Amino acid sequence: MILRVVYTSGETGLVKAADLDVLIKEEKIVAFCRADGWVRIGFDPIRHLERPYNSPGRRWADLSQGKK
Repeated sequence: MILRVVYTSGETGLVKAADLDVLIKEEKIVAFCRADGWVRIGFDPIRHLERPYNSPGRRWADLSQGKK
């Protein structure tokens, strides 16, 4: 999926959705457009960025392998 973005310089562009998290983390964009409208970074709610899961496993496979 391709998204419209606004860079910190004010220029607009198109980026792959897979690159969006990196652009947000590196503070290279100030806004992006999704299906329901524009999102302003730091003002509008966005989904949480991907983070590793550090809690004990809850699946049957985790329990059967002795993982807690």
